[in-house]
Amino acid sequence: MALGAIPEDNGDVNAQSDTNTVGTQAPVTRTDASPEGVPMADESGVMLPGSREEMRFLRKNSNWVNMIIAILACLAVVAVVLLIAPQPEVDSQRVVDYQSIAEQSQDSADFDLIVPEIPSGWTSNEANLDRVGESDRTSWYMSFVGTEQQWVSIEQAKATENWAENQVDDAIAAETVTVGGSDFQIYRTEDAKEYWVTGKGDTFVVITAIASPDTINAFAQQVAEQLK
Repeated sequence: MALGAIPEDNGDVNAQSDTNTVGTQAPVTRTDASPEGVPMADESGVMLPGSREEMRFLRKNSNWVNMIIAILACLAVVAVVLLIAPQPEVDSQRVVDYQSIAEQSQDSADFDLIVPEIPSGWTSNEANLDRVGESDRTSWYMSFVGTEQQWVSIEQAKATENWAENQVDDAIAAETVTVGGSDFQIYRTEDAKEYWVTGKGDTFVVITAIASPDTINAFAQQVAEQLK
């Protein structure tokens, strides 16, 4: 077109061109697409199947699942080993060799220790030579457990009659019996416990028992024989 010439009026053509220019928009870039251009989530935020985000999520959770499975497997192996391993036989009742303890303790005692023979099926669960309170005197103590939930203990000390009476707690004096030439004062409690007290000189013996009369009498007989 020559300089100074008036532009040719193209009418609707120019108007259409202006309209296209104004209406043109820049292409929209999706922010939820992977570097490869594959969308990782739709517009609602839900991960798309097969997307990198879904794969990352599955790997993260599968690590915890594998760890839990491994721990459970280890526990199962330990349980099986414990079940098939031989279990030691444990005796719930303590057993001591009271005769050997008496032999070892005799030199430390200032009186002859009473060491009875016990009935078949009975055992000793305690035997010791110990000091009487804070005094210089010693006491010899033995405890025996028998059949049918029977129990007998014998305590011997070079002490006073007052010491012997203090061993019976709140038991009530019941009767006096003579066994093997020795007199025994018997004390009883409401729970069927009996105390048989005897002495010779300054040596006293207290038998404490929850047992049949014949059993207590058998122990008292041996005490009387060895106390002479």
